[in-house]
Amino acid sequence: MAWGILLGVCCAVTVVAAWLFRRAYRRCVGAPVGARPAGAELGLYEVAFLSGRGRYVALTAMASMVLGGRLSVRDAVVTVTDPVPRDAVEVAVIGVIGLRPRGRVWRRMDRLVRRPGIEAVGDRLAEWGLVDGGPSRVRAFDAADWWLWGAHWVSGALGVAAVAVAAAQGGPVWVVLGVVVVVMVAGGFAHRHESVGGGWVTEAGRAALAEHAVRFPEGVWAPAGNDGLRGTDAVDLGKAARGSMYPRLDALREATKWPDSGSFDPGYDDPPGLGGL
Repeated sequence: MAWGILLGVCCAVTVVAAWLFRRAYRRCVGAPVGARPAGAELGLYEVAFLSGRGRYVALTAMASMVLGGRLSVRDAVVTVTDPVPRDAVEVAVIGVIGLRPRGRVWRRMDRLVRRPGIEAVGDRLAEWGLVDGGPSRVRAFDAADWWLWGAHWVSGALGVAAVAVAAAQGGPVWVVLGVVVVVMVAGGFAHRHESVGGGWVTEAGRAALAEHAVRFPEGVWAPAGNDGLRGTDAVDLGKAARGSMYPRLDALREATKWPDSGSFDPGYDDPPGLGGL
């Protein structure tokens, strides 16, 4: 009955992968989306996410820690000098960088932006309609999509093996082949979906960011951060949230960018209407 085991595994692989995919897809398309609550101001991390998604959020938290004297950067080596986090984003930063001097931090940035504390900022903005799809839901969907594609190949290989073994053992070849075909067709049918949000800033998000920039132009916005920053420190923190990491934060910019990348860039084009912030 080896062909039966192979056939059972073939079915199980497709069923599990299809169920995970459909669940992830429903979470994306069924995510709650509403208007920004009346009077809700964009905070430091919200401005950072709208300006450059998760990477800007992470760098803003690190900039706040540098300006507050809780993180140092010397010769492209980043050291957390005060390992007590003040919020969920700093939990992510400290957890990824660690408690010892860390070089090549740029290698850890992709992992950092996927931490729950940072993705939660984007999820919150998605619920306000300022971002098209929350990062955590979109990432779960992409993973489920990849697994279902892989399941197609695995199921196909197992199905071919089941048919071959059934033929060699004198089993019901046509029945096995019929089940394999049904499983493959069902897996392809389960993979159908409409496009889901890609985590990009929506028109409402761009408008909210532009409104914020009008109210608090560069050099005026001075968020206190978690260390009660004042004066130039607070202004520089506000600039960092919008992507300006120099000159005082140039060492942090250099330590976190990919070598020879040449610029502090989130990796996508600035959409029209964002104001080039």
